[in-house]
Amino acid sequence: MISVPVAAARSSSSAVVSSVLTPEPNKQKPVILVVAGVIEKQGRFLLTQRFDHASQGGLWEFPGGKVEAGESEAQALERELREELAIETTTGPFLADSVFDYGDKVIHLKGYLVHWVSGELVLHSHQDAKWVEQEEIDSYSLCPADYPIVDALARYSL
Repeated sequence: MISVPVAAARSSSSAVVSSVLTPEPNKQKPVILVVAGVIEKQGRFLLTQRFDHASQGGLWEFPGGKVEAGESEAQALERELREELAIETTTGPFLADSVFDYGDKVIHLKGYLVHWVSGELVLHSHQDAKWVEQEEIDSYSLCPADYPIVDALARYSL
């Protein structure tokens, strides 16, 4: 394995520079395409907290999930939000993406602004959810791959 420095992963207290082990050329890790929805409602944004026993347990994230074969990114995001949160949404503009090596796999995360259409929030895949002001997002410990989306949201004019 080869150690390669990557961009700083932020936390609520300070920036942390880390290194990622890059696989040797003949031992490629799977790259999983994942979409995340930045859901805005009445000027607040939805953050969801991963189950403690899950990968990245206890961390907060913009909800979403894997893109399945034959799905567009928008279809996948709308399906995942329906399955995970019992809400209907429409996918809006692309905000940002990040590629993050979690050790056993590489996640290519693409974040989109999402518009809530209908439904009452029901947590099927998360232990908690919070509606937060944009300025409050940095006070939550997010999954590392979500930070570039937070940065893009700060530059995006709603």
